[in-house]
Amino acid sequence: MDHAIISAIRQLIGFAPNEIKPQGLTRFATSSRPTNRDGWVRVLPDGIVRFGCWRQGVSSWWRDGDRSHQQAAKRDPQAERAALAKLERERVRIKRVNASIWGLGHLLHEQSPVGQYLSNRGLRDLVEYPAALKMAELPYFDDGLERGVCPVMLGAVTDMQGDLMALHRTYIGPNGKKAPVPQPKKLSRASGPVSGASIKLSKPTIINGKLVLGVAEGIETALACYLASGIPTWSCVSAGGIRSFEWPEGLQSLVVFADNDENGVGQAAARDLAGRAAAAGLEVRVLVPEIGGTDWLDAYLAGGAAA
Repeated sequence: MDHAIISAIRQLIGFAPNEIKPQGLTRFATSSRPTNRDGWVRVLPDGIVRFGCWRQGVSSWWRDGDRSHQQAAKRDPQAERAALAKLERERVRIKRVNASIWGLGHLLHEQSPVGQYLSNRGLRDLVEYPAALKMAELPYFDDGLERGVCPVMLGAVTDMQGDLMALHRTYIGPNGKKAPVPQPKKLSRASGPVSGASIKLSKPTIINGKLVLGVAEGIETALACYLASGIPTWSCVSAGGIRSFEWPEGLQSLVVFADNDENGVGQAAARDLAGRAAAAGLEVRVLVPEIGGTDWLDAYLAGGAAA
């Protein structure tokens, strides 16, 4: 497969497969999570290559070049227009589905399975639960097959206009812990780009005369940062979400609660966001736990302070 197509995939999605199957569907990771396979590439019989990311809700079409003349991969405008129209129809459908699921959810309370789950994660000091979190009973699907119904913690992933882009789902088992399923945390298909979107767990607040907000990757980590520091903290879901985070208008101070990843992915994403925010005139702090392979929820449980 032409290297130009692999480069085009990486440019659109941020990740790309090392190799593409000459026929059928190629799946590849679009995050550092080992179970992630949200990226996809399909080579069609007429030479058109379609690719995208289910998590980000993006896709595109390219036509493979004639390798006998060593031509580079070229855009196919007609196929791309058709793909964009199909993508828009699919986004409308996904938006309806996500809104319907969110509408089925109900607010959390201490004795609910999700309340018990958060307590078991060490977040017993939560006085009230964020409106951006709900609980629902949903089926768990693995390879397209339903494997049962579980309580689920829903997190509303919204853009800066407040539009619902996707739902983060944490499947809960009967003991108030993560459900014993292959992937207990999943992100729904997106109705639009999730780049910059976040789970807005609380409103920014004035601290020392400045409007302050924190960001972290996971929901539980963000809640721990808030409990430990008093800084309202939003969940960006992943390192990629940290890197692309869009802060609210009028924000003056941003605290990035980075994961201390062994591979450095979380720290690099935090530095990228910090550089972008500082260039825009924000006061920025990046905080990283001392112990490698941990996040701020681990530090909170160990008695460490996040700020």
